[in-house]
Amino acid sequence: MRRFTVAFLVFLLAFSYVAFAVGPAFAASGEDYRVITEDGANLGLKHYRPEQTAEFNTGRQPVLFMPGALTNSNEFDVRTPDGQTCRVTLPANLPDWAKNDKYIKRDHAKLYSMAYYLYTQGYDVWLTNYRGQGREPTRSYGWWNADIDHYGIYDMKATVQKVRELTGKSPVYVGHSMGSTMAYMYLQGAYYSPGWNFKVESDPALVAERNGGSGSGAVKGLVDLDGPTVPSATGTMQMPGLAWYAMVLPIYLNLRFISRLLPEGISAPVVFIEQILWAIKDALPEPFKSLLASLYSVNPANIDASVLDYAARYAIDGMATHAMAQYADAMACGKLREYYRNGLWGRFRIFPPPLNGPENLYCYSDNMSKVSLPSLVIADATVDLTDPADIKKFYDTKTRNALDEFHVMPGTAHVDVVCGLKAPYDTFPAIGSWLRKLRAD
Repeated sequence: MRRFTVAFLVFLLAFSYVAFAVGPAFAASGEDYRVITEDGANLGLKHYRPEQTAEFNTGRQPVLFMPGALTNSNEFDVRTPDGQTCRVTLPANLPDWAKNDKYIKRDHAKLYSMAYYLYTQGYDVWLTNYRGQGREPTRSYGWWNADIDHYGIYDMKATVQKVRELTGKSPVYVGHSMGSTMAYMYLQGAYYSPGWNFKVESDPALVAERNGGSGSGAVKGLVDLDGPTVPSATGTMQMPGLAWYAMVLPIYLNLRFISRLLPEGISAPVVFIEQILWAIKDALPEPFKSLLASLYSVNPANIDASVLDYAARYAIDGMATHAMAQYADAMACGKLREYYRNGLWGRFRIFPPPLNGPENLYCYSDNMSKVSLPSLVIADATVDLTDPADIKKFYDTKTRNALDEFHVMPGTAHVDVVCGLKAPYDTFPAIGSWLRKLRAD
């Protein structure tokens, strides 16, 4: 049974953990656009404002948000859906930026919205979803062959260029989890070489343009919210053969269909389970501690239950098997590289080949020095789906920029570093402070 390793079980547990927590679509308050990628995927892009009657921050510095694996852009846009009652309780001592705020007074949930925070700071906020993710009216389509290379090469390129087209300015890119992983690829100038076999190459001209250049694909800065190169759960453990066979199939693990079965307040038992897990996790011996690591991705002491309820019902969508396989390959070999089934004979391959083999697969982990963009890198403080040491590795191996910063946010886990109780006091102001430096540069 050693073949049924930590990597495989962590994936199963992580997916079963969220399988009962998905919600329906609901009306948005922004202005919606469609973005067509080079390979024909149809992506949703939302121009953010807190309410229909609010003004857009048109003409200001644009900020483009991209969500992580399994989620959509609602993770950044916490709010009370139309027709529901806000159950978020405001803390006694609000952060300075939120005091006397009329929108937060009307909807307490907005205190935990990163998109709203940056809107209050005067930024022109844009929210997007990579293929397969999102709820109407900004759902993105075209997931069937999706791996993380596709997200970085096609989806990020198309949305960056669209925001540049609409605003006339290069956006600051904010990615959470896999949203930052795809940025590592994009900023390395990744593209598919001509042909049908999806072989990743790096173009020095694209590297120069995307890392603060002046072209249509330029990005002004990167806010990296706990973006892994190698998910933390496994080391070099191997998955069972049947799992690799399953991940060859172009399947989307759709968790949205369960939404209509869920009552409001579904997060209460989740918080209770998380409290138990967090109480015992440091006492657990290996391999059980590693086995359960993905379930520590929400710190129950750092999340409002109603915010978690919102995230569970409205921000969780699903994940494509090929993207899962690419992360699984990173866990198996200890480095992030292009999808292991790329290349001339790749589509006949079931199991990932060894590193530095004759297949010559492009290794993103070995080329982080190509990333020179000013970067704010924020890690959570928990070894869960990600490891702070892995997040720091990206920061240490990219080409240093004078504006680079690295922070570990105390008392946080992978999910709540974005929308937890500490976020309005720690994560949000850290981003705001860094963006002011970037804007002044």
